[in-house]
Amino acid sequence: MTDKKHQKKIKRAKKKKKEKAQAQEEQQRLKKQMNMFDNLPASCSTCEKDFPKTREAHMSWRVVVKEEKQKVWLFCPDCQEKAKELAEKQNEA
Repeated sequence: MTDKKHQKKIKRAKKKKKEKAQAQEEQQRLKKQMNMFDNLPASCSTCEKDFPKTREAHMSWRVVVKEEKQKVWLFCPDCQEKAKELAEKQNEA
């Protein structure tokens, strides 16, 4: 009987340790991503159009992050559309 209680206790401790490790890993990943925002360019990475600090711009501009390269790109809606059209043309060819 005591053996079962001991096994449950060990199982709970193992599970708790695993969950704690996952939470810490997630926290580290989030911290890395937040630090990448310091690298955010002030203008479009393609056409150099200035990034306006408005809510609309934050919703329409696209941010691309490559963590392994520690690189952040910012694309305006116009450049996003051009890239989409170019991709469609290449798919047709």
